[in-house]
Amino acid sequence: MKKLIATLLVLTAVLTLFAAGAKEDKSVKEITFWHSNSGLLGEATDALVEKFNETTGKEEGIVVTAVYQGKASDVLTKIKAVAQSGDADEYPTVVQLDATGVVDMAANDDLLFAEELFTSQGHDLSCLLDHARESMMYRGRVIGLPFNASTILYYYNKSLFDEKEIEEIRTLDDLIAAAPLLTEKDASGKTLRYAISSVPTTYEMCSFIGSQNGGSYLTDMENGHAGFATRTVFAEEGTLEAFLTKWNELYQTGGLRNSTSGVTTEFVSGQTASMFASTSSLTTVLEAIDGRFELGVSFFPMVNEKATGGVNLGGGALFTFKGDAETERAAYIFMKFLTSAESQLYWHLETGYLPVNKDTYSLDEYKAHCGENPLFKVASDQLLASNPKVVGLWIPNGYEVYYAFQSNIKAMLEQGVSVADTVEKMRSEIDRGLDDFNRQNINQH
Repeated sequence: MKKLIATLLVLTAVLTLFAAGAKEDKSVKEITFWHSNSGLLGEATDALVEKFNETTGKEEGIVVTAVYQGKASDVLTKIKAVAQSGDADEYPTVVQLDATGVVDMAANDDLLFAEELFTSQGHDLSCLLDHARESMMYRGRVIGLPFNASTILYYYNKSLFDEKEIEEIRTLDDLIAAAPLLTEKDASGKTLRYAISSVPTTYEMCSFIGSQNGGSYLTDMENGHAGFATRTVFAEEGTLEAFLTKWNELYQTGGLRNSTSGVTTEFVSGQTASMFASTSSLTTVLEAIDGRFELGVSFFPMVNEKATGGVNLGGGALFTFKGDAETERAAYIFMKFLTSAESQLYWHLETGYLPVNKDTYSLDEYKAHCGENPLFKVASDQLLASNPKVVGLWIPNGYEVYYAFQSNIKAMLEQGVSVADTVEKMRSEIDRGLDDFNRQNINQH
C-alpha cells in the first residue's frame, strides 16, 4: 500500500510538472519580424534578435522569428499584398521598411502608429533624438519607430587632397574651385580621374534643397510629413534652380562624372577623388580601401552660404499593425528593445548606422568608439548640427521620382537642356504624379 501511495505521489508530481511545463510553453508568445537586411546587416539583425530571445524575450515570454524578405522594395510589395488580400493575420508582427514605404503605410487602415503603441503601453518616445522623431513624424504623430538611421556624407581621398593642398569642402563653390586640381587627364585628353562621381537622386536632393535658407522643402505639406503632398514648391522657391546652377558649373569644369552605379567602386579604385554616400557605408568603404589611401569624410556640401539647414535623417523604421492586446504588447517590448541605448550602440558599431536613441551618445562605449574612430564622429556631429525639421521626402511613386531627378539632371548636363527648362520639366513630372495619386486616394486625406 505504501509503495502504491509513493508511486501515485511520484506520478502526481510528474503530471503536475508536465502540466506546468505545458502551461508555460503555451504562454510563450511567438511573433515574426520581416526585414531586408543581408550580409553584415543581416548578421547584426540576427544577433539582436537572438539576444532579445535570450534575455528580454525569455523574461517576458516572447519569441521572435526574424525573416529576411529581400530588398526593401520587396518587403513593401509583400506588405501591400497582405493589405490587398484583407487577411490581417498574414501581417508580420513587426516589419522594417525604408522611407519609400511610408506613404503606403500611411494609407493602410491596419497600421498602428508607433506613438500610439508606445502610449498605450504607458511609455513615450522621449528617448529618441529630435531628428529621429521628426524623420518619422506624420500628421503630428510618429508613424514608425526609427531604427536604422543614416545621413549623407562627403567622402574624399584625403591623401590626394593633402597632396593638392585642398582644405575642407564646405560649399559647392569650394568643390567647383577644387575640381580642376583633382581631375587628371592623359596626353590624349582622356580623363583618368574625376573630382567627383554623382548623379543626384531624391536622397541627395533632400539635403541639397532641404538645407537651403536654414531649412526648405521639396513639396508642400512639409515634404509629405503633414499629410499627402499635393504639389512641389522647389520651383517657386528657387531652391532647385539654385542647386542646378551650381551643379552645372561643376560639370563645366570637366571634373564631374555622371555615374549612376558603381560610384563606390570608382572612388575606392582611384578613378574619382570624392563621392557622396550614406554614413552607414563608412565601415564598408574603409574595408574596401584597405589602406591604399587615407579616407576623409566631412559634412555634405552646402549649395551656398545660406544653406545652413544641414541634412535630413534617412534610413528606415519599424512598423506594426493593430492586433489583440497580447500581440501589441509583444510588438512594443521587441521594438523598445531594438531602439534601446544599448541595442542602438551595438547596431551602430556593427553597421555604421547612427543611433536613434539619444542616451546612446552618452554611453562611455560610444564616446570611446568615436575617440578611436573620428570619422564616425563626423557623421553624428553633422546630424546634431542639422535642423530637425529638414526631413526626407514622403511621396507616392517614390522610385519614379528618384529616377525623375536622375534622368533630368543627366539630360541637363549631357544634352544641354537649360536650367530653367529642367526645373519646369521636373516640376511638371512630379506634380502630375502627385495629382494622379491624390485623385485616387481622396478618401485618405
